[in-house]
Amino acid sequence: MLRSLRKVLPEKGRAAGAFDVVGLEWAEGVLEGAEALGLPVILSVAPHLGGPPLKALAPGLRYLAEAARVPVALHLDHGHTLEEVVEALRLGFTGVMLDGSHLPLEENIRLTQLVVAVARAYGAGVEGEVGVVPGHYGPEEDREEVLYTDPEEARRFLEETGVDALAVSVGTRHGLYKGPIRLNLPLLETLGALPVPLVLHGASGLSSEEYRALVARGIREINLYADLALEAARVLKEAQGTYLETMAAVKEALKGLSMARMRLWWG
Repeated sequence: MLRSLRKVLPEKGRAAGAFDVVGLEWAEGVLEGAEALGLPVILSVAPHLGGPPLKALAPGLRYLAEAARVPVALHLDHGHTLEEVVEALRLGFTGVMLDGSHLPLEENIRLTQLVVAVARAYGAGVEGEVGVVPGHYGPEEDREEVLYTDPEEARRFLEETGVDALAVSVGTRHGLYKGPIRLNLPLLETLGALPVPLVLHGASGLSSEEYRALVARGIREINLYADLALEAARVLKEAQGTYLETMAAVKEALKGLSMARMRLWWG
């Protein structure tokens, strides 16, 4: 069941899983896990991660989402330009994010306002971001400084854009190889008072206790990629069978990982 991003985000105290997928096998594994648990889920595509272009991957993802027995949002993660956002909407994505977090606040607001105006015409939800979650996907440790979300900037951004979800920076990092993670839970408690679902990026590698603390303080969507990529790489490294057998093993492993996370985040 394909649904808008707004329709799959739960009330405070629970978080929906948003899994960045780079192929249909990944999406099938995630969806099978969501169906087994009876939980809504978000299939995200982040163009900067690589994989097939949007126009090649979108038809298959849309087919899988429409055929699923649970609500599914198809989401553009970390879009870089308005043109990329418009392409995703035309391809049937039901949620979009233009990441303007590295821009001055005024420019971030201006671009996000444009995204909201366009997305509303398609009935899609919009995620914005204030504060910078650092990180990269290279082999070296990330030492970039965390730029925590300023609560007043977040409030202004929300009031002037009307986004449906807000990604915040509270100490996590993107990437396969991360620097030290120091969660700022008091900051998240303050941000949790905002009348909008909060989104966590850079969520791989956290403990069960850390996930629970984040969800309890207002995180209602958790994006995951690095843990999925590492699990897929493990299966490929250990593979002994044919190509199709290996792809089936990747799908099964990602199903198990996504189910474990969804159980934990949904509570």
